[in-house]
Amino acid sequence: MYCSRCGTQNKDSAKFCDSCGLDLTATTPVGAIKEQQELTEIEMVRKELEKEYEVIDELGRGGMAIVFKAKETELDREVAIKVLPFSLAFDKEFVERFQREARTSAKLEHPNIIPIYRVGKSGRVIYFVMKFLRGKPLSSVLAARGAGLPPAQIRSVLADVCRALAYAHKSGIVHRDIKPDNIMFDEHGHAVVTDFGIAKAASGGKLTGTGMSIGTPHYMSPEQAKAQALDGRSDIYSLGVVAYQCLTGAVPFDGEDSFSIGYKHIMEELPTPPLENPEKRQLFEIVKKMMAKLPEQRFQNAEELIGVLEGGRSVSFSTDATMALPSMSGARLSQAATTPLPRVTGTRPPGSGGAVPPTLTGEREKRSVAAGLVLWLLIVGGVLGGGGFYAYKQGLIFAAKPPIDSTAVRDSLARDAVARRDSVLAADSVRRDSVRAAQPIRTPLAPGAPGRLVLQGVPQGARVMVDGQQVRGTSLDMPSGMHRLNVRAAGYQTYDRQVVISPGEASTIHVQLQPSDQGDDRVGPCEQFGPAYNQDNLCFDTRPVPLSPTFIPVPADAPVFPRPVTLLIKVSREGTTLESRVYAASNVDTFNNQARDMARTLRWNPAQKNGEPVEAWVQWPFQPVRQ
Repeated sequence: MYCSRCGTQNKDSAKFCDSCGLDLTATTPVGAIKEQQELTEIEMVRKELEKEYEVIDELGRGGMAIVFKAKETELDREVAIKVLPFSLAFDKEFVERFQREARTSAKLEHPNIIPIYRVGKSGRVIYFVMKFLRGKPLSSVLAARGAGLPPAQIRSVLADVCRALAYAHKSGIVHRDIKPDNIMFDEHGHAVVTDFGIAKAASGGKLTGTGMSIGTPHYMSPEQAKAQALDGRSDIYSLGVVAYQCLTGAVPFDGEDSFSIGYKHIMEELPTPPLENPEKRQLFEIVKKMMAKLPEQRFQNAEELIGVLEGGRSVSFSTDATMALPSMSGARLSQAATTPLPRVTGTRPPGSGGAVPPTLTGEREKRSVAAGLVLWLLIVGGVLGGGGFYAYKQGLIFAAKPPIDSTAVRDSLARDAVARRDSVLAADSVRRDSVRAAQPIRTPLAPGAPGRLVLQGVPQGARVMVDGQQVRGTSLDMPSGMHRLNVRAAGYQTYDRQVVISPGEASTIHVQLQPSDQGDDRVGPCEQFGPAYNQDNLCFDTRPVPLSPTFIPVPADAPVFPRPVTLLIKVSREGTTLESRVYAASNVDTFNNQARDMARTLRWNPAQKNGEPVEAWVQWPFQPVRQ
């Protein structure tokens, strides 16, 4: 028997799923259980499709589909048939999502997107037929290898997936679940994208409630983890996670549950793995840009990413604080003016171009004659100059105005220009320093710094709960991270969603409560706990059950051993604690507080009504255990 929630195979006699704890007797109708015992799933598919298809074997299964290998008898070709699990065939939401997958995928015709041949329904079998790919999924390749792939192969896979995404994004379709399981290889080794089952056209409606997100937590983009509006850049982030896994052999962010993984995608920096060669380091720079926290800092479309992957261009990952400097190649740097040197003019040696220059002996003779003349002139000049200077000092002769030296004038003007330029640059530097000093210095906030939650649209008298604790007011200072918000008001349906508080920032939530079917002035019988709560299984068929034991350790030297405490707990559809109260108190007050603290973080298998999870109250004991 397969679990309808996680797809895990369990024993036919099992009452609860071994993986997620789902009550299998509540989610699978009695008639379906009896029929499955008499007829297996593959036999049922064979019986319903025997006129057109020969079902050969089961290829695999997931949370919402089973894939069979088959042969189309009329065209004599191998195909893959995707079938909705029979345990979910009665669920309208899953049926609609499955059929939406078929309709969305059938519209996409691209070499890197698996083609859909037919969509149909026969009896209880809801299916669609697609091309059979002989290769394995990328997840199997990574599991078999155990380590990262070569950079050239990673670039090839990323380019193929980008071509598929570029085509889908132009059609207004976001895949929303890019992961190794949804990337297959055909017989030629090309990557093909499969499973557009949770993709949503930009103009289409929503299958999920307010604040719910779809996708696989390890590959979610930050905006997807926040349940915000998505575009093609979200798929680029998810593909970046796939590239990181291909490069290192592991996903960048992991945790105990989807909340902790989503928190890391939103808040934590991308870990830098050890990379031994330049090719891997260059590819990691591309991955960093693909996985930027803000969509504006990623590649803006798949075509841009393809150009980088195939063009061999290097990528530098820059943030707003670190901008690349412009190139200085070809620029002329100004220098201080200097006295121009006299131009040296050279003369060719006498004779033809290959004539031999004069000998060293001739040069020495010419130099000795020139030196003698210079020495004689210096002696004569000294005598005449000394006499003239003496006559000038005595007033015997008047000094004539010396001729203007154009070179000296030019040098002086150049020195003045340099001085003026230096003074202007110094003034500009002082002015910039003063402006910079006047501006406040923004220091980066630590990841654990608090933020603020601002609620708008909360009706008068509503009860606001954050992480299972009642709060007052609509403007709250909270620790940064992921929190659960719950708003309840008479006459309205319960508002339940997760919110993300960023360090030092205000997050504004517009609370839009939907009117309750019970009217404006009444609260339904399942909204509050009382003596008649859940009479005749009106509220639920099976009550909530915690996924972990509720034992609280007590020190061996405790002076008083506490009695068990029973809490009245409100459990959400997602299996989280919305509210807790002390129903039967212990004799030790601190033990009551410990029980409420444990209940606040407890994970539950939620209550089930007609095979669907529902909110429910439950009385649950918390037992003391001596250490």
